[in-house]
Amino acid sequence: MSKIGRAITRKSLKATTFVTSLALISILLVITCRPNTQKHYEKVVLGVETVPHASPVWIAENRSYFQKEGLNVEIREFESGRTALQKMLSDGDIDIVTAAQTPVISHSFMRNDYAIIGNMVSSYSDVKLLARRDRDIKNSSDLKGKTVGITAKSSGHFFLSLFLIHNKLTLSDIKIVDLEATRLPQALVDGTVDAISIWEPHIFRAQKALGEKAFVLPSSGIYREDFYLIARKDFIKNNPNAIKQFLMAIQKGEEFLQQKNTEAMEIVAKRLSMDKEVLMTIWKDFQFRLSLDQTFLIALEDEARWAIRNKFTDVKKVPNYLEFIHTKTLKEVNPSAVSIAGKEDHQ
Repeated sequence: MSKIGRAITRKSLKATTFVTSLALISILLVITCRPNTQKHYEKVVLGVETVPHASPVWIAENRSYFQKEGLNVEIREFESGRTALQKMLSDGDIDIVTAAQTPVISHSFMRNDYAIIGNMVSSYSDVKLLARRDRDIKNSSDLKGKTVGITAKSSGHFFLSLFLIHNKLTLSDIKIVDLEATRLPQALVDGTVDAISIWEPHIFRAQKALGEKAFVLPSSGIYREDFYLIARKDFIKNNPNAIKQFLMAIQKGEEFLQQKNTEAMEIVAKRLSMDKEVLMTIWKDFQFRLSLDQTFLIALEDEARWAIRNKFTDVKKVPNYLEFIHTKTLKEVNPSAVSIAGKEDHQ
């Protein structure tokens, strides 16, 4: 190669090295100067009963609504809302749980360090009384002297009391067996009990197993079951943004449920390993709407009077359930969802 050629090559190499160096420096400057955009996810531990009532939770989980709202939600599964609430209050390592009204009542006579932050779903026909025909039960009066399985201090327990009163009977007219909700269908199938008072899908499963031996006693919509989101008050106070983000994710789950009903059912059926036929049968019983209304406040007071009357507590006075309801955050998320008179949050 001539001297001129070698000189040109050296200049080209120098130019290439210079350009490469500039490029590397530019990349390093971009990396070092770029702000840290990694999103911080607030941790929330959620205790959930594994039932279709919690469908907005399952959809929010499946559709990543919690993450999109900036939350890292750890879901812990429970057989009943009663157990979930007990665990939250006893251990303190769970922030929010799902439960119906009766577990809320049972603890309210002893403490008030928790509050309902929203109601996810209501139903007038979810809780039922299912009996065995071969135990000579053909109508409500035949329950006298029979053994009825319940989950004590649950919605099934309260419903049974209402049913008996409605049919001129009392709890003293029957024998009660207390079992976890998931064990009640098998207890009826085995013949350990003559009837069970429980919510879906446990009724459906027991009916399917018993076939023609199963008999649902008519109840005429005597009870409205609500399914709440309940949080520790210290968590509400110390994590207002997390509560708001959580309710926004649940609301998105409910909106998806309303807009894409079939897809929502598929998500829930898969999440709960539930036969889609079962879910479709009971789905129509649910009215999904994130809310806090006057009706459930009245229901809490009615159940408290029931507990006092039946001496499930030594307390003689109905607690002020306005102290057990946190409306402030749901009002921020959706003002029209709150319709409880005389409630002002100071939490």
